[in-house]
Amino acid sequence: MLTGTTSEAYAPSTPSLPSTPHRLRKPVNALFLLIVALVLSSAASLFYLRHGSLNSPLPLSKSTPTQLPAEMRRGLDIILNPQDHNSRPPKTFHHNWIITAALRRPDGVAKRVYLINDQFPGPTLEARSGDTLIIRIENTLEDEGLSIHWHGLHMRGQNEFDGADGLTQCPIAPGASFTYQITISDEQHGTFWYHAHQQVQRADGLYGGLIVHNPVSQDAANSHRIEYDEERLLLIGDWYHRPADDVLKWYMRAGSFGMEPVPDSMIINGLGSYNCSLAVPARPVDCLQLDEEQTPGALIDPTRRYRYRIINTSSLSGITVRIDEAAQTAIEVDGGHSVKTGTARAVGVLHPGERVDIVVTWLSSRNQLAMLQVVLDDESFRYPNSALSKTQAFPVTLVTPSPPSSKPAEPAPPGIQASIDIQRALPEVSSGHQHFPLTANKTLVIYTTTLKLARLSNIPHGFMNHTSYKPQSNPPQPVISLPRTAWDDNQFIPYIFTSAGPVWVDIVINNLDDGGHPFHLHGYDFYVLATYAADFGWGSYNPFSLALPPGGKFNLANPVKKDTVFIPRHGYAVLRFLADNPGIWMLHCHLLWHQASGMAMGLHIGSDETWAFPDDEGKGQRASQLCRSSNRHPSL
Repeated sequence: MLTGTTSEAYAPSTPSLPSTPHRLRKPVNALFLLIVALVLSSAASLFYLRHGSLNSPLPLSKSTPTQLPAEMRRGLDIILNPQDHNSRPPKTFHHNWIITAALRRPDGVAKRVYLINDQFPGPTLEARSGDTLIIRIENTLEDEGLSIHWHGLHMRGQNEFDGADGLTQCPIAPGASFTYQITISDEQHGTFWYHAHQQVQRADGLYGGLIVHNPVSQDAANSHRIEYDEERLLLIGDWYHRPADDVLKWYMRAGSFGMEPVPDSMIINGLGSYNCSLAVPARPVDCLQLDEEQTPGALIDPTRRYRYRIINTSSLSGITVRIDEAAQTAIEVDGGHSVKTGTARAVGVLHPGERVDIVVTWLSSRNQLAMLQVVLDDESFRYPNSALSKTQAFPVTLVTPSPPSSKPAEPAPPGIQASIDIQRALPEVSSGHQHFPLTANKTLVIYTTTLKLARLSNIPHGFMNHTSYKPQSNPPQPVISLPRTAWDDNQFIPYIFTSAGPVWVDIVINNLDDGGHPFHLHGYDFYVLATYAADFGWGSYNPFSLALPPGGKFNLANPVKKDTVFIPRHGYAVLRFLADNPGIWMLHCHLLWHQASGMAMGLHIGSDETWAFPDDEGKGQRASQLCRSSNRHPSL
């Protein structure tokens, strides 16, 4: 547990590596059998990596149809309507969502996709600060439970509606319904999204955009920022042609050697354009080839400035967005937190769960066609996937308005950069920016890694310190409805006592892996005081040792504020937040395969170590009301 002052904080040792197996009684025979097993396992894995699974669920398409579904020809952009929200008083919206699944062709390849009211992605929610959203969800899936998380919203006083399966609710069982009640904080605005938080349903399309517009009275304080004429939304992410459950099963076996499954494609707002000739022969897909003229695209008035809200919905990949014919300036990250950057033709790398808002200015050009290029970052790609094209381009047609606008397209600004490193974007330094003390009241040190242990059959599992997370199963209720003494051994949830005055908390997350991890904290924003990647060694930082931080001093002048942070390979991040939102909030890697394999934990923030809400039994009852009808969690 975590109690007392900084010197009393929880600081465990680095997790140990797998131990050496016991000596065999018959070394010759055992060694021979071991070698044979390793050779066969390696051969099977290499065959899959090069050719795919032996099972081929879908036949190859043998023809290209002349008529394509209407979804193939839809424009890429989701057009937003801030004028409907930023000048009105707060109000309550009621939504009824029916969750189904059906065969769709997001990028031309047939796949079973989750739908919300027959839409993929789900409906885009637009609101303003202070609004209340009441969303009734009916699960009509045949044999799957589900839960929905509202990524980035504080959910202050509404922990039971956070959607974290196992911590705050049981899944909504097939045939059951559940109503989420969400009051958006007055101080929150920006780019958010919602997505499934049960197993790996997010990878099969159960997500959508959630935009909270800033009221005009509040936005006046930001009048110094770049002006723009329209707002649009881009949900960009990698895409797998196999069902996500099958992909997870491939990863969660010894033969994967802990190599994360590399995606097959990418989509923007539920649309893509897959090159069918790239499909691996041993892994055939039902693919309809789009002609160049049929590739999804956007229509743009080059005399107008556009605010693009970009969300990375990927399961694995970071993204970079490039437009050679335009200048991009980043203005906000995650949930409405301002940054100041230069102007560039590309912005990235944006990691899964992260968001960035950019203002796009179209430059003077005789070209009538521009290209929106998306590049998938390959840091987490441990093997080649010949079915994937990592860089894809989508046409942007520049259309002169009729009648022609008197406003000309803008000339290229001086000193335009090739790319903006969004991971280094910071807000302006100002005297009023620092809202925290120079030192924290409490400090928590975390080590995260993926291990393949003999006691777990060499199947890769994610660990936070010495615990690999699974949803609470004995008893099968969310932990916010149970006393701490009833939690099972899969829960690592330090306690942070907060009854007496403001409590500032530092979390030091050390990444022991060879690849980076984007970590998301539910219920909070945090200041990123430091991130660091070592050139050699573990690159870890323990503030309770005598050593200074390897990455140097913390940024206490103008740290960026976020809810999702990328922690580099063999490195660390130092996060600081004010613990003023009681509840049990999940902290987890947003790479879906890592989260599903156990790289998650919780933070218990409140005045009672035994119960999450000792003075409100209703929260626990609401959190557990689904458990009696819910199918319990499949074992990982």
